[in-house]
Amino acid sequence: MAKMTYIKAGQLESSTLPQLPIASLCLDFINGFCRRGDQCAKSHEICAVPGTTSPMSVGDCLRRNYLSLEPRRVSQIEPLFDDDGPGRLSKYGPRHDNDHINVKNIKILPTTDEILCRRPPYMPKKDQYAAHHYPCGQDRLLDVHFRHLRYENTEALIDACYHASQQLADLTSRPQVSDYDDRESTPRGFQYSMFRDVLFEDIRFNFHKGVTLRVSFACPRALRGRRLGPSKHLEDGMLVGLIGLGQDNALSITFMEILQRQTTDAMKNRTGNDLRASIVLSFADTSDVDAVRRMLYNTQGLLTETFALVEIPNALYAGFHWTLQRLQHQIGNEEQLAFLSSIAPHTPGASPVVSPPEYTAADGFVFQLDSLRSKSRPNDRSPLILSPNEVLSSNEMQVGFIDTLCNETTLDRGQATAMCENLCRGFAFTQGPPGTGKTFLGVSLTKVLLASRGHTSQKPVLVVCMTNHALDSFLDDLRKAGVRKLARLGGNSKETWTKEFHLFSLIHRHKKTTFERGRLSQSYHQVESLTTEGTSWCESLNIQALSWPAVREFLKSKYPATLERFAGLEKVDESTLSDIRLARKAGGFAFEFWCMGGDINDIDRLLEHFSTILGNEYDFSRNTDEHDIQTRQRVLANIALNAELAARPGTTSGTDVWKLSLNEREHLLGLWKEEIDTRTILDRTAEIHRRHQTAISNKYEVYRDVDARCLSQQDVIGMTTTACAMNWPTLKQLDLQVVICEEAGEVMEAQTLCTLFPSVKHAISIGDPLQLRPQVNEQSLSLETDLGMSYRLDESLMERMMLPSTPGVRPIAASRLNLQRRMHPEIADIMRATLYPFLQDHESTHELASVAGMAERLWWLDHKMPEDVPDPRSAMAKSFSNSFEVEMVVGLVEYLVTSNEYDFKDITILTPYNGQLAALTQRLSATCSLWLSEKDRDTLVLEGLLEPEGIALGTRTDVGIASMLKLATIDNFQGEESKVVILSTVRCNPEGRIGFLKTPNRINVGCSRAKNGFYIIGDATFMSGVKMWHQIVDELRVKGKIGREFRACCPRHRDQVYAIQSPEQWYEILKCKVPFAGIAAEGTVTLVASTGAIHCVSRLVGKSSNVVITVLRVAISAATVLLANSLAGSPASTVAVPGDAVLSAILVSSYATGTVTIWGHAQQCAAYPATERRVASHARRLYHVVIYAQVSAANDVRSDASSAPLVNSTVKFKCSFHVDITLTLNFSTPVLAFPACTNWTVLDGSNILKSR
Repeated sequence: MAKMTYIKAGQLESSTLPQLPIASLCLDFINGFCRRGDQCAKSHEICAVPGTTSPMSVGDCLRRNYLSLEPRRVSQIEPLFDDDGPGRLSKYGPRHDNDHINVKNIKILPTTDEILCRRPPYMPKKDQYAAHHYPCGQDRLLDVHFRHLRYENTEALIDACYHASQQLADLTSRPQVSDYDDRESTPRGFQYSMFRDVLFEDIRFNFHKGVTLRVSFACPRALRGRRLGPSKHLEDGMLVGLIGLGQDNALSITFMEILQRQTTDAMKNRTGNDLRASIVLSFADTSDVDAVRRMLYNTQGLLTETFALVEIPNALYAGFHWTLQRLQHQIGNEEQLAFLSSIAPHTPGASPVVSPPEYTAADGFVFQLDSLRSKSRPNDRSPLILSPNEVLSSNEMQVGFIDTLCNETTLDRGQATAMCENLCRGFAFTQGPPGTGKTFLGVSLTKVLLASRGHTSQKPVLVVCMTNHALDSFLDDLRKAGVRKLARLGGNSKETWTKEFHLFSLIHRHKKTTFERGRLSQSYHQVESLTTEGTSWCESLNIQALSWPAVREFLKSKYPATLERFAGLEKVDESTLSDIRLARKAGGFAFEFWCMGGDINDIDRLLEHFSTILGNEYDFSRNTDEHDIQTRQRVLANIALNAELAARPGTTSGTDVWKLSLNEREHLLGLWKEEIDTRTILDRTAEIHRRHQTAISNKYEVYRDVDARCLSQQDVIGMTTTACAMNWPTLKQLDLQVVICEEAGEVMEAQTLCTLFPSVKHAISIGDPLQLRPQVNEQSLSLETDLGMSYRLDESLMERMMLPSTPGVRPIAASRLNLQRRMHPEIADIMRATLYPFLQDHESTHELASVAGMAERLWWLDHKMPEDVPDPRSAMAKSFSNSFEVEMVVGLVEYLVTSNEYDFKDITILTPYNGQLAALTQRLSATCSLWLSEKDRDTLVLEGLLEPEGIALGTRTDVGIASMLKLATIDNFQGEESKVVILSTVRCNPEGRIGFLKTPNRINVGCSRAKNGFYIIGDATFMSGVKMWHQIVDELRVKGKIGREFRACCPRHRDQVYAIQSPEQWYEILKCKVPFAGIAAEGTVTLVASTGAIHCVSRLVGKSSNVVITVLRVAISAATVLLANSLAGSPASTVAVPGDAVLSAILVSSYATGTVTIWGHAQQCAAYPATERRVASHARRLYHVVIYAQVSAANDVRSDASSAPLVNSTVKFKCSFHVDITLTLNFSTPVLAFPACTNWTVLDGSNILKSR
């Protein structure tokens, strides 16, 4: 093992390029392109530009930080954070080379020395009264949020890289093995993957990223072949670390982003085996020239470091880089954030002051609310307007206006009040409890704000949401409300309708000015020129040959006359920019022609070689037009003329390189190669990369100007909070005045600050601080821990303003919605008993149907079954599960589905733990189709709880969810709802550890998703250790909604109740014995032919468009035959039904017009072990086929039995064996019956149902 006590951050030698005064350099050339070429008076030498490289020494901190054998900061005694001050303000001096007083100087990604540092990081407390090196105000606010958010996103990187460095130091002393496990875990519990034996394959130059590297690595057996693809490992865009250990015990850690991956199958042609895979990497921080130099040195052997590749799950640089960069740029900025006096007052403890939006002070300004009027009301009334000054003048005026809104619009009173208050407050907040219509209010506000814009100010309204799903939902509602001038920024939408509103599509249709087209073309060609040159440098390094750029720089300094013999052939008309660009695309063609032994007198071959180069991969031209053809012809003529002049005798003194033989030329090239320093070539390549990235920045700046003009012509601009930070420079040009933030309670304050542009006069935040908070990984910064209470990273700006924790600070004035439209009142009582005593129920909630087959719609199954104790070596060791609750949930789901009222899509299973989610997924995956959120699925895969190919899941658009059972963690189900929700609390242990479900916000979300039925499974006494759970248990006990058993019942005869205490009892429920009269079904066929007693056959008729036409119940003996045959792999095609079988037609008392889709569902017997108990309990259920009618046209439910019946309605039927059958129905009476057809035949008198 290497002596880790001496392993320190490696220091890179200074660049070999000369340092020239900035005044002597051509800035156009430094930034990528100078059209003046050799005629420019400034220097075009490739040199080290001042300020672009890091100093060699970083002070005493480098002498103190080293890699230790000991684990990194895991002691409970050691403090996690330090408040001793940053950088040189600390009494012990800087902790590392990235510890600075001003956060502008902090690199966003951790440095090697920072990773090795064992001192706790400086972490300022959030409280206004806490010590800080800045006084209260904007800079202090931004400094605190930058340091907190950076720690949240880099601590896992630092911990994983430190642990991986220890592993790498150990591996260097042992022989390499091809088979290994890439999965690693740090002592603090961070999981990561470490790939060994990393080798550099080649260097590339990317049009957008500059220098990129293709590296290969020893691929673990578990990821070989095609398994790497679905594994979620090394996906495009993810952040990885390249850890290098030199022979001098110098450590380097460089963070890269993945551009492309190549499996072992694809690498076989190169390696001859399936042991190695490869990836293409770009530098995460493309401005770090020293990192580029270090990697280039390693590719050419100037440094000989042993490398490992570290992958941190879910590490996406773009996910945090833009927000942190925005906070950095805002510090010290004279332009202040909007509403700064409220969010960061200069006096500690000052309370926020709310006033009307500034723009409402204009003479005659009023808000136009006619767009909210109900369409059913007459339009000849006076305009519906609101004057903030008038409404705020008296309480009577405000109440009167709210009454008017309630009478003339569809807003309920809570929404109308919030509408009025949000329009009258410049800095407005609205709390919306579950199901109260927060999005509806947001859309209504947007419509009013658009209608109220003055004729001189038509600035767009900015809409910001936390997630793409919420953003798409909000914009879709606006689109349906008639708002067509929409722009959506960001490309992660899963909705197809958004394509036409993407900024890229709008720009494509946007007519650009001549000036814009010129700037776009120029910026593009600057990048193109440097990409061409960079590609030449990189390709020459790959093949160990001299490139023209390297020779050009060498000859320029040593043999300028010889340089002229090559460069002179490439001269074109300096006044024609297109000629210069075309010539530079084929730059070095004369040198290449010379290396091939070409004769300068052979002009035809020279021109042919020029054209060949233009046709290779350097050619970035798009559609060739007449102008391009003319340019090419003009350049060719220039080159021919140059060649004729150069071939004339006496044009050069000394030896003419064009007269040398091929052998002499190769010898001369060898001499030049010996004179050219390899390190200088690499330093120049790195400098080309820097110039290229500068040109990229300039190109983006030009594009931002074009984007801003296009966006200024829209009515609404929508994006996520991350996209807002990324596009901040573009949006700032628009001087936006109104910002609406949806899901404000889930947005980190740092992200919200990025939406408060200095120009904003009206900011509206809609959310609920009592529901889920922003998600954080570092619990040491979370409100849920004692330590985190001082930092509160998961405290949104909405929560801080509405529920301030600073003593003496009054809550900001806020609105509150109070009418819920989701939950049945019985379920909503839970919310009233805990967090929302003011919550009211909309009348429609009283009409929600009870849960078929259950005696109560709300119930807590109280049990004492302990949680599982997993194997400490298993993936389940880091989470929690409860096998009893899994089986109880599965039984309840299957019972509800086979009650003939619900499909799987109507049911959602919630749990707080990934371990329980994984157990439920494994148990149910063979029974039915499952839907997991993308985030939940990725988490299970990364934690090893779910195999990537183990279940065919996907996003909402990948697999239709019409019949899919939804499973989710509570944290990933906010904003969703379901007819029936089953909550598995999981925890039950003697230590009394409740875990995640101790947080009121999480309890709130878990208990407010259900519409018709809500069932909790857990230890009520155990959970009562938390105040909110105690309140819920007390509420349920008072109402008799808690017990040791579920109460199932017959859907039609609810007095027939069955007690369910254990999972197996779900499968032992007897069928209802209440007599039921058979009905002769008139029409095309009579189904009731049984002479035996007919009993109750489940539910008769469903609601609205979901109508049960008929139920076919096959007898136990027949189903057992089918089950046995199915288990054997050969389903029977004919089933004999005994005389006492139940075959009933159901009378439907109303008609429904439209196209009817009839489909059936039966459980798959292969989902269950073929044990005697399972066969016996499932036999009568597995082939209980339920047939529904689903009206897809407009419903016209008629109560008049004499009305015209459905005639020749096209019907599609799916039987239990998944065979699609198309039928034609002809109903002639109010009685709907299952018709005779070639696929299903009722044989008279024999009671045989045949399927073929």
